[in-house]
Amino acid sequence: MSRQLTGRTVGHHRDFPATPIPEAPPMRIAVRDTMLLFAVLAAQFLLLGTAFAQSPTSVEPVRMGAGLMTFDTVPGWGLRPSGESAIGPTHGSVVIDEAGNIYTSALAGVFVFSPEGKVVQSYVGDQYTSIHDMEIRKEGDREFIYGARNNAAEGIKFDAHTGEIVLHLTYPEESGLGLKAFNPTAITIGPNGDIFLSNGYASDHIFKYDSTGKYLMHFGDKGNGLEQFNTAHGMTLDTRYEPARLLICDR
Repeated sequence: MSRQLTGRTVGHHRDFPATPIPEAPPMRIAVRDTMLLFAVLAAQFLLLGTAFAQSPTSVEPVRMGAGLMTFDTVPGWGLRPSGESAIGPTHGSVVIDEAGNIYTSALAGVFVFSPEGKVVQSYVGDQYTSIHDMEIRKEGDREFIYGARNNAAEGIKFDAHTGEIVLHLTYPEESGLGLKAFNPTAITIGPNGDIFLSNGYASDHIFKYDSTGKYLMHFGDKGNGLEQFNTAHGMTLDTRYEPARLLICDR
């Protein structure tokens, strides 16, 4: 039986209403992550960039998708005055802060757009490149972005408004796995601050750290079994359950 999920998406988390949830047998659940939304944005940047450069006044909105996943493009949104994409090549993620600003990760770094599509901030340079997945989280009076850097072999945590990097999550040698490759693809955070980081472009292990970055445990590996993953590409926590359930999506 399928159930309609309702709520507000923030980063990869959905803020679900506090309604009773019936007991369910253990199962492996696959979920959609933000890949489709990001594909729509990327297509908009590319398609509208060309059209906008040719004739800014002739661009019309384009409807994409189907059903609940139907989107209308906004001509010129996220483009430079020249009509070119502001972010360049991307294989990343999208999150939104409390003020409604949109954070988009690209190969060059993280670009912050106003709701109107203007670049208001950017974090570029070697320490922000290749963020494949992001999640934004309010901690005290600050907002932080957690990122999985697939080509940099680490997860990071940085201040969403200053860019200050406060935490690096590297491959935990103490896990005893002896891995040759560490290419994180997804990241999510538990209610208590524990961090989950997937090695989806390598071994497909899921690593768990505490809020300070201390390695706690790992589970899973590559394969198609119930407790295995095949390119663990997206993660989120379903907080309707107690304890919350970790949902992991293969590509």
